[in-house]
Amino acid sequence: MEIHQIRYFVAAADEGSVSRAAEKLYISQPALSRQIAALEGEIGIPLFDRIKKRIYLTDAGRFFLPRARQILCDLETNVQKLREIYGQSQQSLRIGFITPFLDDIISPSIKAIRKIHKDLEVALFELLPQAQLDRLREGNLDIAILGNLSEKDHSEFAVQKLAKAKMAVVFPGEHALSKRKQVNLSELQNENFVSLSNDLFPGRRSFLTRICRSKGFEPRITEECDSIGLLLSEVANDGGIALLPNHTSKLPHSGCVFVKLKNPVVYAEVYAVTLNSQMSQIQKSFIDQLKNVTIKVMDT
Repeated sequence: MEIHQIRYFVAAADEGSVSRAAEKLYISQPALSRQIAALEGEIGIPLFDRIKKRIYLTDAGRFFLPRARQILCDLETNVQKLREIYGQSQQSLRIGFITPFLDDIISPSIKAIRKIHKDLEVALFELLPQAQLDRLREGNLDIAILGNLSEKDHSEFAVQKLAKAKMAVVFPGEHALSKRKQVNLSELQNENFVSLSNDLFPGRRSFLTRICRSKGFEPRITEECDSIGLLLSEVANDGGIALLPNHTSKLPHSGCVFVKLKNPVVYAEVYAVTLNSQMSQIQKSFIDQLKNVTIKVMDT
């Protein structure tokens, strides 16, 4: 089993598509497919079901995905520690994030802080929110960048709000409301909702329930997905509708349409989370850069 095979598996699972994962990783689709097949052969169990040119995680794939993320995170964390202890790196910052934040929030903030701390070593970990919080607890991350936290997590960690982003409704392309520029939340009371897994995205279910109750109905959640890519794939296949930050529309979403919420206007909050309030100067400096960048790119 090779580390790159595990990376390919995680990317394909997150994207819900071999072709999109290959594009993201800058390799050919056939090469990525071969490596995932080799990984499945090594394990002896299929990780994906392949139906009509689409991929879906099997039960074994769902079991393996968080453990694959842990393998990759452990590897990067220990490499970083080696560099700090035995190499030339004197300053380091380990940052967890979810996919939509990388190019227009994380990358500009890193560029800005490196102008101040020129010898800073940065390690990036693309992890789901629960995995980020677990890593913070274990001391294997310095900062987690995520949205929507449970009340328990708010009390356990030091949380700083970076910005807020307008929520949008994600419809299948053929849905009757997908042609609208805006919709009211009350118009969705008879819809089936696809949500992100509350186990992996803590606070997601309570957030969705709370805003729907504000308009007098309970959301009928028929499916929970382990990643944003899988959620978009489920919506595209007419598995229901979803609520996501409008900022997420920059991700590939073939077969889906983002429509803004009009009444009420609902916001998701974006946070920088640390283990406690006693932060290093590097952590404080990076969070300052995050605040400067995030407020400019979020649809507030």
